[in-house]
Amino acid sequence: MDDQTETSPDHTNQRRAERHDLKVEVSAQSDHQFFTGFSENISSGGLFIGTYQILPLGTKFQLSFSVPGVDRTFEASCEVRWLREYNENTPDVVPGVGVRFVGLESQDEQILDAILQRVDTMFYDD
Repeated sequence: MDDQTETSPDHTNQRRAERHDLKVEVSAQSDHQFFTGFSENISSGGLFIGTYQILPLGTKFQLSFSVPGVDRTFEASCEVRWLREYNENTPDVVPGVGVRFVGLESQDEQILDAILQRVDTMFYDD
């Protein structure tokens, strides 16, 4: 891991789905917060939301997002699985939260899977 602070319940890579480099506009609402932002990457299991408004691990909230070129707004229940806080030593690394979809309609999941099959997979050295 590099100098940025990432917090997760378990640092092992537990992703079940490949991440794709696709910027999508998101809006999220929990019991106490509402924010909008952009996702840097997405998979059929969740996405990363670039934001300075860090939510605690385990926070559950409703998320709406749209994908470029698709005339549909996706709605999902999500849970914060990991955090990346701002680090002044790496100001070009976007802070935010990694969220897992815990309630995405099966039709939306199928549409999202079809979209992501057309997008290049992101590869990371762990």
